[in-house]
Amino acid sequence: MPPGAVARLRDDLVARRLAEGLPAAFTAGVTRFGRPPQAELDALTGAATDLEARLAAGAVGEADVPLLTRVLFFAGQADLLSAHGLPTPAYDVLGSFRDNLARPLGPRAAERPAAGGRRWPLLGRTIGFPIGVPACVLNGSEAWVRHNVANGWNVLTYKTVRGRAHPPNEQPNWTFAARQTASLAPGAAADVVSDPWDWVPPGSATVSSVNSFGVPSPDPGEWMADLSRAVAAVGDEQLLLVSVMGEDPDGTGRVDALAGDFARTARLAEEAGAPVVELNLSCPNTLDRSAGGVRPPLCLDADATVAVVAAVRRALDDRTGLVAKLAWLDEPALAGLVPRLAPLVDGIAGINTVQSRVRRSDGAATFPGRELAGLSGIAVRDPALDFTRRLVALREAGGVHFDVLAMGGVTDPGSFAALFALGADAVQSAAGAFADPFLARRCIAALGETLPRAVEAP
Repeated sequence: MPPGAVARLRDDLVARRLAEGLPAAFTAGVTRFGRPPQAELDALTGAATDLEARLAAGAVGEADVPLLTRVLFFAGQADLLSAHGLPTPAYDVLGSFRDNLARPLGPRAAERPAAGGRRWPLLGRTIGFPIGVPACVLNGSEAWVRHNVANGWNVLTYKTVRGRAHPPNEQPNWTFAARQTASLAPGAAADVVSDPWDWVPPGSATVSSVNSFGVPSPDPGEWMADLSRAVAAVGDEQLLLVSVMGEDPDGTGRVDALAGDFARTARLAEEAGAPVVELNLSCPNTLDRSAGGVRPPLCLDADATVAVVAAVRRALDDRTGLVAKLAWLDEPALAGLVPRLAPLVDGIAGINTVQSRVRRSDGAATFPGRELAGLSGIAVRDPALDFTRRLVALREAGGVHFDVLAMGGVTDPGSFAALFALGADAVQSAAGAFADPFLARRCIAALGETLPRAVEAP
């Protein structure tokens, strides 16, 4: 936190006449998607009212930052936190998907973090420190890509796009899972309690979250133009992948129709300049139009997965990299699938969020009409470690090389290092990046001089 930041923020709030309205704005935010129990709401409102009085009296200090951050975030004033260098979650959970595409949230580093010119190999290239943000709303546009590059993220996967426009699920779409402060066991079922007003302080290494966006996508005419600009925005230390998803346009369930749509969408990404295409075979939030509810990840069907990957590989130029993104799979499923994928791809990424049952503390649905959603953060750390360990072992035993892009539970330098030490070629973070926009900078500062497997810069 910059010296004097709290005092400058206080003066800014008072000058804009925002301090006096904070309790009402905060209460409106925390009740936007559900009402806390009255005792909890009274406590929250009382704390915001006390904060208002201290702001008016000029009596706020660094000890007030945790409360100040929460109040301003839910009051819709997170941009002020960022402007004064104070931490804030990197996505406006009260705003719409569209609003967030155009408006990256969170502070931006004054100088882009770098590992002193060291480079690491990835997908036939060399890049800077191999940390990044996977396909999610935090990489949903050129504006987000530029924002993330400035904060030291080098392996960026542009949010999943489709061959036709697809709306987001009804809000809320992303909430903290404040009660999930430790990891699930690999393969364990998750029953998550998450209230829309839950909060985890920015920078917490024990953050977990749940999301239910439904893989929204702008129309190809829109995302292709934006993607072209995003490709131009990255430097030679970064690599931009583009996540794509196909669908069965007629809802017939035919694998060849699904594979064909994946291939068409991948070609559109390639046409827009994507150097690497990542196939989203792992999403836990795709709505089932025919049966209702949410579909299981595609990668659970090995034959369909291989058919899709093979169709895309045939459709793309040989110079375009191809990555398959998988969900957590048990031992037989992963061992049966990876040898079939390895000859077709340049890399395998995993894991995605873990499909989980999610409800509020009062038993109502956290996400209206969707019982299942994707769990991320520390709650999936052990499943990610387990998956990466087995994936690297299969690579070593199979005789066909592919790079491994690992993710899941990366919330601090130690969790980055654990996945990299297992043999991952790059490590990405979503919930960690959401909770701490400067996570990449912290990892580079801690590990940039010592991380192994660096190569000479070109």
